[in-house]
Amino acid sequence: MAALKSSDRTAAAPAFLAGGGEMGALMRAFDWSKTPIGPVESWSPTLRTMVSFLLANRFPLLLWGPHYASIYNDAYRPILGAKHPRSIGQPVRECWSEIWHVLKPLIDAPFHGGPATWMEDLELEIQRSDFAEETHFTVA
Repeated sequence: MAALKSSDRTAAAPAFLAGGGEMGALMRAFDWSKTPIGPVESWSPTLRTMVSFLLANRFPLLLWGPHYASIYNDAYRPILGAKHPRSIGQPVRECWSEIWHVLKPLIDAPFHGGPATWMEDLELEIQRSDFAEETHFTVA
């Protein structure tokens, strides 16, 4: 079978992956079967709805499943720096290994039924290029 051209994959993409700028196009062309999330065809209705919402929204990131796989839009790309595009579908512990010790409890709490996380001006030292930098984020 011949490989699909990018335009063929986009035309065949499910409706919930429509739009979304450059990240929407990348998501439509991306081989999700190589991630913990699995192929798009196996995604639950809930995940499909959330990804559709993400692509139409400015809120930058969705973490999905027990591996906290990263699904993100154009708004999140500058936060990743050089970690984009390899971070798409990647577990957050791999993407942000340098701050996983901080992020894990913030993500685990709501994932396991605890209260929602909200922290303003959280200082994090991240490595998104060839040097560590001090950053400040609001995390929800």
